[in-house]
Amino acid sequence: MNCKSFAILLIAIATLGCGNQNDIGPTGRINGVLTNKGKTLSPDTQIVFLHVQSGTAAYGGTDERGNFAIDSFNDGNIPIGVYRVMIQPPESQLGVEDEPSAEELLENSAGPKTQKKGNEFAFKYRQLSTSGLEYEVKEGDNVFQIDLE
Repeated sequence: MNCKSFAILLIAIATLGCGNQNDIGPTGRINGVLTNKGKTLSPDTQIVFLHVQSGTAAYGGTDERGNFAIDSFNDGNIPIGVYRVMIQPPESQLGVEDEPSAEELLENSAGPKTQKKGNEFAFKYRQLSTSGLEYEVKEGDNVFQIDLE
């Protein structure tokens, strides 16, 4: 075997042996509309998709009309399969509470009651284990109309 043939053989072996580590098999893309009882939620409400088997996560945020597109490390392409979904309020609404007025504190002898702002949807949708939202992503484009109830 001459040097040229040996070099070609080494290049071929190196090329075949070093597969793409980002090869995740068939992929799909997700977009759609998120509403709560038919009403649009605040812009930047986050939708998180978690692949049931691999744990791959991808997410996206809504616009002012509830439209969303899921993004990922792979330019929005995610492995096909079943995903659990949770919804998170915009970052500006997380952990924000209305402070009671002085009058409310005096009238309520049992202690202050605060209300969280941004309760546009039930708390159960904020956790994968309780949201009840599950979608199958198929190869190609997937459009989901998610209406929280």
